[in-house]
Amino acid sequence: MGISIDEKRVYDASEGPTPVYVVGEFGVARVDTSDDLVGEFGLARQCSARDAAGADGRLVVATDEDVLVGVFGGQSNPNDSKTNGNNSEGKENVSEAGEDPAFEALGVGPSVAVGFARSGRILAAREDGTVVRGADGDWTELGEIDDVRAIDGDFLVAASGVYRATADGLRHVGLEDARDVSAAGVPLAATGDGLYRLANGWVDELDGDFGAVSAEVANSGTLGRAHAASDEGLFAREGEAWTEVALPVEERVVALDDGEGTYAVTENGTFLLSVGDGWNHQILGLRGVRAVAAP
Repeated sequence: MGISIDEKRVYDASEGPTPVYVVGEFGVARVDTSDDLVGEFGLARQCSARDAAGADGRLVVATDEDVLVGVFGGQSNPNDSKTNGNNSEGKENVSEAGEDPAFEALGVGPSVAVGFARSGRILAAREDGTVVRGADGDWTELGEIDDVRAIDGDFLVAASGVYRATADGLRHVGLEDARDVSAAGVPLAATGDGLYRLANGWVDELDGDFGAVSAEVANSGTLGRAHAASDEGLFAREGEAWTEVALPVEERVVALDDGEGTYAVTENGTFLLSVGDGWNHQILGLRGVRAVAAP
């Protein structure tokens, strides 16, 4: 059974809820979480969102109009000084704890995928296939890739495979029909014919039609907590092996992210959360989900 939104009273009041964001054709929705509990949820911004990524107190969202950025918990926004002439102190889109940010458009244009490069700069794929990287309003075009589907760290995935953003361009690093990627620790790629791990080339981890993958932040070369979703179910990496996860709902998981816990959203709009001891869920009723992200 999922946790009722009325049960938010059990949260640690000194810390406040941890926000997780779900994006899709409905816009950007916020879901409050605390430890393994799912609390209140609501629409933070109405738009047509295609992708989202969170890191270090920042959230970026790719939409059909532009890339948006918001900053949480008093963190400074490296994009403020040059993208908003009326925001010279860099504070206008910084939220107080527990509040949604005032999202700021970065002037990238209509985009289909977005993420944070290892350097902390934003990496985005425009609707026309152009891939850009930048900060402080200074964007560098790295090249073009058709049908970019996801970005994580310096990796991008597309129908034509997996790419890595280099110092001055893009390099194809293998595979085909790639749907999602996780760059944390050891890169993982979800494709139409399986889940792969990058070693000396791509190593087959699981067979199947995979659409989403995520792993917790880890040192390079170390793969920690990780999950991958296929049309057969959700799989978790425990030790050196992958095992199927027993979820409280029989719905396909279409989006994954890792933060303080593991977050998943199904095609029917059900939000799931685990901190390692089972899964709690909340029906959001949101269709057309594209991504889930924890700032």
